[in-house]
Amino acid sequence: MHNLSEYQQWQSYTKAGNECFNNGNIKSAKSHYHVALSLSNNLLSAHPTDKAAVCAMLVAHHNLAALLTQQMQCGSAYSLLKQAQQRLEKQLSNSNKHNDLSALLWGLSKNRSELMVFVKTHSFTPISFATQTLN
Repeated sequence: MHNLSEYQQWQSYTKAGNECFNNGNIKSAKSHYHVALSLSNNLLSAHPTDKAAVCAMLVAHHNLAALLTQQMQCGSAYSLLKQAQQRLEKQLSNSNKHNDLSALLWGLSKNRSELMVFVKTHSFTPISFATQTLN
């Protein structure tokens, strides 16, 4: 990864958010997590096939989703996890077929697993599933 300082900034905001979250300072944690999310999206845009960038993006989405879940905002948390999935899918479809896509595929697998665990753990049925009819 070329822009180490942006990665270090992401780490710093993530760590600060985690400390606030663990100390019950949810408002500050949420603020830190939003900055970390923005930085992680920048990292992934700049380094779309770098595993550290993929991991940063996933962690940022998952941290904020955990906070939202704690706040009983399961729909918003699920949407955030779906956004991460869609971002990785878009990145994969836009990537050159000659690039090493293993980091994106790894990220998709990890996020898909997290989505399934989320649905099961929180007995959450996404609206798209709830409104579908079987023929």
